[in-house]
Amino acid sequence: MPGMLLSLLIGLIAGALLFSSAEPQPQSSSPAALLPLVPASEAPAPTQELPGAQAPSPAPDCTAAPGGAVTLPSPLITVSVNGSPVEMKLEDYLIGVVAGEMSASSEPAALKAQAVAARTFTALHMQGRASCKSGCTVCDDPGCCQAYKSPDELPALWGEKYSEYMENIRSAVEGTEGLVAIYDGKLISALYHASSGPATESSEEVFAVALPYLVSVDSREGNSEMVTKQEFSAADLVRRINAAYPEANMSLPLTPGDLDVWGRTESGRVQLIRIGETVIPGGALRKVLGLKSTAFEVKKEGSAVIFTCLGYGHGVGMSQTGANQMAKEGADFEEILKHFYTGTELASLEFTEPGE
Repeated sequence: MPGMLLSLLIGLIAGALLFSSAEPQPQSSSPAALLPLVPASEAPAPTQELPGAQAPSPAPDCTAAPGGAVTLPSPLITVSVNGSPVEMKLEDYLIGVVAGEMSASSEPAALKAQAVAARTFTALHMQGRASCKSGCTVCDDPGCCQAYKSPDELPALWGEKYSEYMENIRSAVEGTEGLVAIYDGKLISALYHASSGPATESSEEVFAVALPYLVSVDSREGNSEMVTKQEFSAADLVRRINAAYPEANMSLPLTPGDLDVWGRTESGRVQLIRIGETVIPGGALRKVLGLKSTAFEVKKEGSAVIFTCLGYGHGVGMSQTGANQMAKEGADFEEILKHFYTGTELASLEFTEPGE
């Protein structure tokens, strides 16, 4: 028993360090395509930082002014694009972000909600409460900041739909110009993801930071939720797990106790799972196996092990699939944002120095 407890402690620490939000960013105009996981930033967690975050610096102007305004020095930002710094206006950058992060055929209100979330994420960096590994304000690496498609990439990406899709994206950005989400007068960490299944996840379950506006809510995805099955041979599964966690000491043939879920969060995601002779967080196993989410069921069929996952991404904050479904049902972008970011309100950005 002491050995198992020690293994559990080691597994938890190792899992927290291993888990990363960097994932492949599928991009397609097809509504059936998987939407990407996108991180955002906030103060560091005890064992794992929210992606792209640093400890908040003592910036003097982090709170919205009376009247719901957040003041920043300038609308100009520096974006690391393919490793090179490019200066551009915030609103121009957001067109490339929304294009890179959400299907351009999505509902107008969903695209607007995405634009506000992306603007809020960027404003947090502009305010100095989050940092980019490139040294620029933000970068085009979704594992650090947000995906970004340059104007030169979009014609090839959208083909004959270019004019229509560009109008969709531009309308979403211009229709929400300057709007950001705040909580208690401060910019929020506007985390979002592709799909969360039945419910979103509370921030502390993934990042060990409890934020009052990032709590579990109904995802509102309905029948649109993403369900995927990923199959592994027993031999491949054992190889992958033992390579990442030698203390698991897994071997063939697998027994029922070799993959045993020990606990789930309120939203149904795997919190802890026993793998062989150790126990690790569900997020750690997700990383090792490349699972779409931690909301999974696992079963053995013959020589295969099958994981059925609900959703795609970390599940915290706004579900892009849920946002699109809400928009289809008549919700406007503000209703969408307030649903997924509990207790937040909208504010406007104001700049002390005009951009050139």
